[in-house]
Amino acid sequence: MIVLGIDSSTDKLAVGLADDTRIIGESRLDSAQEHTSHIIGMIDSLLAKMAVPKGDLGGVAVADGPGSFTGLRIGMAVAKGMALALNIPIVGVSTFEVTSRRLQPEFDVFYLTAMVRKGEYYLCRVEPGVDVRRAIVLVDQEWLAAAVGSFPVGLLGRIPEGWPKMVSSIIPADKMAVSGGELAQFGVECLASGRTNDLADLEPLYIAPSQAERKFGRK
Repeated sequence: MIVLGIDSSTDKLAVGLADDTRIIGESRLDSAQEHTSHIIGMIDSLLAKMAVPKGDLGGVAVADGPGSFTGLRIGMAVAKGMALALNIPIVGVSTFEVTSRRLQPEFDVFYLTAMVRKGEYYLCRVEPGVDVRRAIVLVDQEWLAAAVGSFPVGLLGRIPEGWPKMVSSIIPADKMAVSGGELAQFGVECLASGRTNDLADLEPLYIAPSQAERKFGRK
């Protein structure tokens, strides 16, 4: 089964292809706020480069959060459209899940974090047996250091000013990037195990309310 992976949750847009045995190919672009302009072209180019017809896709794995509100909606809309048009299963996966699985052999206990907006961070404590998707919380920057203590911390997405001074032990940035191929590979495993999402019910994994919800007082 060949699975297409799509990650538009941060300022780095990534797509990838994987099957039951390997990562077939992947592409990545620092697109900032231009995901809409690039995502379809990136997918088409990757499929053409790897000589994989759309009809050969067996599923779609899309990063569902946490991350940029707008970015998540863009990736989700494209993934849902392809799953519907091709009549293939879809699964939403968190980049926190993908990253934690890769790092767990190296660290017994560690934290993953990502900036929500200035002064706020998504935070997840990763340890044996943890359900990463349920362990993600929202913390203010002033409490970040106290929350993580001396445990290693890995940052996903854009790096805020002053980041190295916020925590005592940082997991190197080169270990934190999630590739489209890695996400697709995780999607293969999820779909093979029976983990899928219903198109109508699949939504971004929002941990914090959007700016619009804050403005109008919705939670």
